[in-house]
Amino acid sequence: MTGRKKATPFFTSTLITSTLVAAAVVSLFPLPSHGQVKTQNLVTDRVPKNHDGQEHVEEAQKPQALRIEDTLNGRRLGDLMSMGISPDNRWLAYGVTYKQDVGSFDLAAWAQTGVPISGKGTDIYVSDIQTGKSRNLTENKGDNWLPMRPAWSPDGHCLAFLSDRDGGGQARLWIWDATKDELRKVSDIDVRTEQIEWMPDSQEIMVTTVPGSLSIGDYVRKLSGVETAHNLAPGQASGSTVTLYEAAANSSGDKEAPKSDPWNLDRGLRDLAIVDVRTGKFKMIVRGQRITSYSLSPDGSHVAYTTPKRFEKPGSQQILFDLAIFDLRTMESRVVASNIRLDFDGTAFSWSPEGSYLSFHTGGTEERAYDCYVVNANGGAPRDVTLLSPQKQRSRYERSTPVWDMQRHIYFLHAGALWRTSLDGGKAVEVAEVPNRKVLRIVSQSGILLWESDGRKSTVVLTQDALAKQDGFYKINLATGESTKLLERGQCYTCGVLERPFAVTRDGQHVAFMAEDAQHDTDLWLSDPGFINLRRLTHLNPQFDKYNMGAARLIDWLSNDGERLRGVLLLPPDYQPGKRYPLVVWVYEGSSLSDRLSRFGLVNHGPFNMQLLATRGYAVLLPDAPQHLGTPMVDLAKTILPGVNEVIRMGIADPDQLGVMGHSYGGYSTMSLIVQAKRFKAAIEADGTADLFGDYGTMNVDGSAFGTAIQEHGQGLMGGTPWEVRERYIENSPIFFLDRVETPLLIVHGSKDTTVAPFLGDQIFVGLRRLGKGVEYAKYEGEGHSPLYWSYANQLDFCERMIAWFDDHLKKKENEPGADKQKPN
Repeated sequence: MTGRKKATPFFTSTLITSTLVAAAVVSLFPLPSHGQVKTQNLVTDRVPKNHDGQEHVEEAQKPQALRIEDTLNGRRLGDLMSMGISPDNRWLAYGVTYKQDVGSFDLAAWAQTGVPISGKGTDIYVSDIQTGKSRNLTENKGDNWLPMRPAWSPDGHCLAFLSDRDGGGQARLWIWDATKDELRKVSDIDVRTEQIEWMPDSQEIMVTTVPGSLSIGDYVRKLSGVETAHNLAPGQASGSTVTLYEAAANSSGDKEAPKSDPWNLDRGLRDLAIVDVRTGKFKMIVRGQRITSYSLSPDGSHVAYTTPKRFEKPGSQQILFDLAIFDLRTMESRVVASNIRLDFDGTAFSWSPEGSYLSFHTGGTEERAYDCYVVNANGGAPRDVTLLSPQKQRSRYERSTPVWDMQRHIYFLHAGALWRTSLDGGKAVEVAEVPNRKVLRIVSQSGILLWESDGRKSTVVLTQDALAKQDGFYKINLATGESTKLLERGQCYTCGVLERPFAVTRDGQHVAFMAEDAQHDTDLWLSDPGFINLRRLTHLNPQFDKYNMGAARLIDWLSNDGERLRGVLLLPPDYQPGKRYPLVVWVYEGSSLSDRLSRFGLVNHGPFNMQLLATRGYAVLLPDAPQHLGTPMVDLAKTILPGVNEVIRMGIADPDQLGVMGHSYGGYSTMSLIVQAKRFKAAIEADGTADLFGDYGTMNVDGSAFGTAIQEHGQGLMGGTPWEVRERYIENSPIFFLDRVETPLLIVHGSKDTTVAPFLGDQIFVGLRRLGKGVEYAKYEGEGHSPLYWSYANQLDFCERMIAWFDDHLKKKENEPGADKQKPN
């Protein structure tokens, strides 16, 4: 929970995800060979062992504080990448990020080099499924990353990836030839891509590139909105540094007519090219288009791609897309669906197995029906093949890319269940609803094919148990809808930011997946289709083995309005019933934080790993905090404070040792709480705001205004402009109530934050200082929105400062009255 809720542009989505300094190579557990399969327990097989295999139980259970360096130097699976199994069922490829201080996302830097923040400090690994041997292909040389979809050549011989390892400072296309065990740069073309598509003959690759009509310098200026005029505008003096922004007057009186985009859609401007892997020569097939996602038809005759045309209306993050098809035989392109609602990345479309049809699943912030459409690649209008009834509210479970079976049935997710339709259209039917669970993902093969087993009678889905807050793998009988639990052990199988958190072999006999829980970090596992024989593939962070981490549990309470709410309570590893502990509340309004029960460290990796506090004797609460239109500030007090009361009632939290903290919108949530409640003895607000007016009017250099969409109809839930609902903006801005603050506050902000402008942090400090309140302001020069990507030195300083702040204000000193307060009888 490190960033504000927004439909982030496709290549900037790492702003709200993870990305660490370590020189050591990732340690891997070899797999037993076939015939000697060892079944392992995903939860208990974490105890460290010595050289003779004996468990060091005492060492593992000895309470000690998690070293900041150990969490900052942690390794993890590469963000926004695929893990993919080769077509010959032998190799599993995946990315491992070993470096964290990679800097915040910088659009100009990405445009300049093509290296995404998710690719920095990352290596490419492969594991041999048969022998269990694993290796680092790229060996810490340069930045290396996999695309968002598996990139094995159809013949299984080569793995394509992206890298700047040649020292030229540019992202290039590379391959690993498994037959020769050879790494080779394919071409010096300036790739700017998140995808790689192999042609069926395994001799050519399709990628997006810097537009041929622009130099890299011009491309940087185009994407960042700082284009230099070659011809002086009227009245502009030679040598002037003026940037002129203009907005035409609205003479129609239509409130929906004015333009106010949250970001610049030209960020997707690219060419689409085909590169010969033998010669490095390339040919451009689509020029100068905004291309968010593209997909080659199975027969290699067509490529489909999505183009963001415009935002649907002012103050909205809903993008309207065109879906186009380029015919590689005629070299002609045509739009097959116009102005369709898709999620922000435009990826929710897929080809039928033989390549004759396209299906797309509507989505986005304004969509409510979530219908699937089909369009013939050879012509014709899109047809709605589901005819679903619109929902009253947007559902977080609706996003899915259509998946096909070999009979050309289309499978998709709707209302937390698995549904099916066909090319013939008509009304879609619900295949299965897993009792008391939401279906999160369809476990597919190669992205678009349904994983069928038992003679094509069954498939597998990933679910979430909303009650126990755990993920699961379930088998679904496609004829009867009967569901059977395969794996569900209090873990999370979707907690990483892999584009696809699983991979299935072409023969369907193995599935690789990731797993973690609150006490154990993420690793990869391999299983048979029945999830009976589980084999651990990776051991990314052996440094955590020596710690006894805090355990997490679910608690519940009633809000002031009588709504049943839940939260995750992380306890110190040496927790003793009857003993009271200092409590830190991590807040992020509008989120169901209880869903994070099975995440390692609950919040995130690195500086936001809550085990840093738990192993130092703190209890940590992550409460659910629903918000309503126009009343987010008062909603916080109604929902979170009763949750704090419950932890006190349970005899766990000391009422005199309560702290609160949050990041981004969680920073706003923190400020909203401390202007309403006096009970917190310490607070940390990181990269947040207290002024909805100020956030609303923040403008980027390209003229876009993200805060406008956030406040009107997005996360802020004001429901209108400040001129329409002025009092809402005032009543929900903590800046107007700073005189009520009695909680010592530490403000943290990056000076180069482009998501929440740094002046909004300045504003809080200036106000509290003027009022004579206890406040400190740690402003980190040159850093962006999230501490997850800050320099190592600043991450270390932030963690030390956070721990010291709570220690100084919450922990009772030795011999101080109440220092060993027990639960009253």
